[in-house]
Amino acid sequence: MIPLYLKGADFSEPADAVYYLLTRDGLFLVKRTPVFTSCTAVRGLPWLAGAREEVRWRGPRVPAALLARAVGFFREVYRRHQAEAVALLLSRSEGPTFELEVPEQVVTGGHARYRIGPCPPGVVRVGTLHSHAGAEAFHSDMDDWDERHADGLHVTVGTLDRRPTYACSLVVDGRRFRLAPLEVFEALPGDGGPPADPAWLARLRVEEVPRDIHEEGPPAAI
Repeated sequence: MIPLYLKGADFSEPADAVYYLLTRDGLFLVKRTPVFTSCTAVRGLPWLAGAREEVRWRGPRVPAALLARAVGFFREVYRRHQAEAVALLLSRSEGPTFELEVPEQVVTGGHARYRIGPCPPGVVRVGTLHSHAGAEAFHSDMDDWDERHADGLHVTVGTLDRRPTYACSLVVDGRRFRLAPLEVFEALPGDGGPPADPAWLARLRVEEVPRDIHEEGPPAAI
C-alpha cells in the first residue's frame, strides 16, 4: 500500500520513496529515485471505489402555497416597477417546516441587492428565490456570481407577464447542480395566485434605471 500524506503548513518531506500527497491543488504521486524526483497529478487512488459529484434533495417538498406567495410577490414587483426581487426560503429545524422571508432590498430591472443577517435559533436558511421579471427562468452569470458562496437551493422564477417558468438548482462549494422543480416543490403555480403581502412590498427600494442619451430613451445596459 502506498502511503498518503496531507500537505499542511508544517509538512516536511517523508522518507518514503513513493507516496501520495494530497494538497489544495489536488492529489499527486511523488517518486524519488537515485536519479530523479517527480511529483505528478493523479485522478485518484486506484484501490478505492469510484465516486462522482452529485446532489439529492432529501427534505420534504416545499408546499405549493408557499411558492405561490413568492410568485404573487414577484408578479406585483414586476407589475409596479418592471423589476426583479428576492425572497429567502427558511426552514424550522424541528419540523422541518418551510417559511418565506423577504429582506430589505434595492430592486431594479436586472438585479436585486440585499443583505442577509444571521438566522434566529432553530431556523436554517435553505436558499433563495428570485425573479427574472419578464425574461425566461434560467441561472444567469450574475446569479452564478451572487450564489458562488451560498450553499443551498436557488430558484429563479421568470416570465411573470404570462405563465411563469421555473429554474431550480442546488449550489454546493461553488458548483451548481440542476434539479427538476417538482423534485423540490409540491406543485408549480401557473396564472393567478394570491396577492402580494403589503409588508413585503414595503421592504423594497426602487433604483431608477439609467436612460441612454434622451430621457424617453431605452434603459442603458446594466
